[in-house]
Amino acid sequence: MDKKIKIVKRGSPSKYEPSFKRKVILEWYSGVLSSGELSRKYNLGHSAIARWEEWYKQDQEQMLSSTAMELLEKEPELAGADLPVPKPKEGLEEELRLAKLKIICLETMIDVAEQTLQIEIRKKPGTKSSRK
Repeated sequence: MDKKIKIVKRGSPSKYEPSFKRKVILEWYSGVLSSGELSRKYNLGHSAIARWEEWYKQDQEQMLSSTAMELLEKEPELAGADLPVPKPKEGLEEELRLAKLKIICLETMIDVAEQTLQIEIRKKPGTKSSRK
């Protein structure tokens, strides 16, 4: 008897930008709106905010660990005498890691500026450029 094996794809690509997810989660953390109100405001599924919160926590942990490693590389005396300080890799891998760190920092800086100044800085997807 032949059985057909169904392949299930998990983790379909997100249709929302990470900056938008951060904005919604930070708005939720502010306590002004509940998750249900945010879901209605942004037309999201009922479990999206809970998933995004887990994503946000992991993203923040990753950013903090990257920042800590960066500090240890720059300030070896901060590391304990028992802990070896990792030496920076040479070549493209190190450049890629630094570029990713820079992107995370810039995204966070833009998110903070948008929240503080209460303005949209990023261009919305699908908008047309203005003509002079």
